[in-house]
Amino acid sequence: MRLSAAICGVVILLLSGDYPWLIRHGATQQKTPTPEQQERQQKWRDYMAKRHELQAHAKQVFDTEMAREKAGACTNATSTYDINGCFGKELETTDTNLKSYEGIIRDLIISVPGALEGPAAAAAPAAGAAGSSQAPAQSAAEFDHVNQAWEQYRDTACAAAFHYFDGGTGGPSFEMQCRLTLDRNHMRELSLIYGGDLRL
Repeated sequence: MRLSAAICGVVILLLSGDYPWLIRHGATQQKTPTPEQQERQQKWRDYMAKRHELQAHAKQVFDTEMAREKAGACTNATSTYDINGCFGKELETTDTNLKSYEGIIRDLIISVPGALEGPAAAAAPAAGAAGSSQAPAQSAAEFDHVNQAWEQYRDTACAAAFHYFDGGTGGPSFEMQCRLTLDRNHMRELSLIYGGDLRL
């Protein structure tokens, strides 16, 4: 009975607009963030805005390249000269899109704001549910290593595609087709590995 009367009293105060009484008695206290908290909050807002912009750009680059792949390449080229020229242009565009996609992912990795500033931020890993995670600088270095290893594989594999023709006229176009295929596959691999960062 007393509890329901107290609840009714609070409801009456709320309806009557007697908020100063509630504030005096601790019913609605709002804490003002410290300058440091405000700065962290602003950094986080800036980061999220940049993140959304990068994610949208990554999606546009990825979708454009996948649409180019679906459309096919050089279907109207007939001579070896025309085929090689056409695949050269296709590969140049795909290489540009791949580099752009890689750069966006790296920016997403490295731009995560940390609780620490300066050299300590790069050295101190954050703790997660599965243990320690890497600092952004460490993740970016790992990303660079992955890409260097992949580029070496692509160059070796596509050189083998060229050599398969024993110096014949089909060698250059087959090597470029190899690079086109592996570039696009690598974009899909990166989308799988770094999907958490890329999704809007």
